Amino acid sequence: MRELVFQVEFKSDIVLPATSNTEGKIDQLDFIAGSNFLGMVAKNYDKFSDSFAIFHSGKVRFGDGHVLKDGKMTYKIPYSYFHKKLETTPVFNHHFLDDKDFEDLGQLKQLREGYITKEKEQVFVDYTYSQKSAYDKKNRRSLDSNMYGYKAIKKGSVWQFVVKVDGITPEDEKRIVETLKSSTRLGKSKSAEYGEVEIKYIGSEVSTSPSNEAKASLLDGKVVLYCNSRLALVDEWGNPTYDLKYLCDGVEVVYAKTQIRTSTFTPYNGVRKTKDYERVCINKGSVIVVKNLDSKQREQIQNGVGAFLSEGFGEIVINPNFLMDKDFPLKKECKDKKEKNKREKITQTFEDKSAVQFLVNRHNKTIDTLDIANKVADFIEDNKKLYDKKMNSQWGTIRSLCINSNDETIEEAVSSYISKGVAKDKWDGDKKIKLLEAIEKSNHKLQFTKLLSIQMPKIKENKEQNND
Repeated sequence: MRELVFQVEFKSDIVLPATSNTEGKIDQLDFIAGSNFLGMVAKNYDKFSDSFAIFHSGKVRFGDGHVLKDGKMTYKIPYSYFHKKLETTPVFNHHFLDDKDFEDLGQLKQLREGYITKEKEQVFVDYTYSQKSAYDKKNRRSLDSNMYGYKAIKKGSVWQFVVKVDGITPEDEKRIVETLKSSTRLGKSKSAEYGEVEIKYIGSEVSTSPSNEAKASLLDGKVVLYCNSRLALVDEWGNPTYDLKYLCDGVEVVYAKTQIRTSTFTPYNGVRKTKDYERVCINKGSVIVVKNLDSKQREQIQNGVGAFLSEGFGEIVINPNFLMDKDFPLKKECKDKKEKNKREKITQTFEDKSAVQFLVNRHNKTIDTLDIANKVADFIEDNKKLYDKKMNSQWGTIRSLCINSNDETIEEAVSSYISKGVAKDKWDGDKKIKLLEAIEKSNHKLQFTKLLSIQMPKIKENKEQNND
């Protein structure tokens, strides 16, 4: 099958719930299910020359969307990855460990979250949470007892998905590409602030396979199957099942080396306005070890297993390179420290509009207050080990000095107290120097000193309570 490669850029936060439930704790997907892209194309169902071939025959498969890391494809963290408790490195592949290894390593912990690149760098999906309330139109206020929250994937991330096609007309293929490129909404709550995306067509080149058959000899004839999508297996009567023997005919599963996780969900069909039957799935990232895999079975597995292949289910990678090492260091994602959005003061004056000028003054005062609070927090964080709890009464004295001082006199008053007062011995060395430097650098000396003298003793109290 040929692969049509697309990239999706999130222009707003995107909500991708793992279930169609509307109440209770709702888990979120960390990938874009292929059914989303199938649904986009299905809006033009009647415009295709052979709609059955596009949507029901398996000749077109809409793959899941995975987050990109610096333009590189990522894969769901394999469930065969384990590490020692309290030690994040090295990481061990479970299928390479024997009884002696388990005795030597002790209790191991499974990795379950995030993605990895082919270079074994761990990547995480960033989320944001918003608390919402339903609106009471009659009383024009929030509706009582109707609070809910959205956990959404942050905007700005770039994802990639593949549409596999085989045996369809060029006209239908072109329509699929054009329909996806023109689609701009994705996920839940698309009519609100969520769901804006931009889809670009990259090309029809076949993506590089992460498989590595060269190291397969290390497995003593066994083969490692990595689930690059969810699997929906069915038995000989068409019933959903978790039994791995239904991967393909006659497959021999090595259950002792296999690591899978399962889930269930009930999809919602937007055209019929109703829910479909519940599906039982083997989750993306599961690792299945089999033996004596012949060429016919290998071909069956590579062509996709189970049901719902059109929605991206059933994709398996054989012997991927990131599962071919017994132990290795897992690179952590390096996140650049981003500056927080800083609110700027309004310098324009509105003397002829008193109400506007009042709001401008209040805005500027709020920014000054936040700036002072941030500087106090930074000073405490940098110097909390320097000032011990025995100085609480000294901070109280400085607080009292603020009552009869202003921006011009507070620095001199504090300097006189800690240099010449009865408590000067407790302010020796860096304690005195750092405090006076911080007051001198502040644009609002009195407010800074007052807030610092209030907050410093509280930090000490909180630390003691935590220790208790």
